[in-house]
Amino acid sequence: RLLLVKHGVSIDSHKGRSQLTAWLSDDDGQTWRGGLMLDERTGVSYPDGFQAPDGTIYISWDRNRATDGEILMARFTEDDILAKTFQGPKSKTKMLISRPQ
Repeated sequence: RLLLVKHGVSIDSHKGRSQLTAWLSDDDGQTWRGGLMLDERTGVSYPDGFQAPDGTIYISWDRNRATDGEILMARFTEDDILAKTFQGPKSKTKMLISRPQ
């Protein structure tokens, strides 16, 4: 199974650096399912992440790098992606990791 985090609400389009969304593929990227919105705002970019041994997915990204300089994180599961909503008890998005003082 592949995880893709990209801009846009559909797999084949995007409108700049907004609508950061997570997708899953079971066929090596030929088709994608899900569409969990991690951050709908503009200025979101440079996602990075990993999947923990318990299956939890952690994705970090920055927002308005040149002005606000925020670094945020989402915590979710593959089931959340397929449901298109943060449904798990630990699932959450837009957790602030860092902001310049």
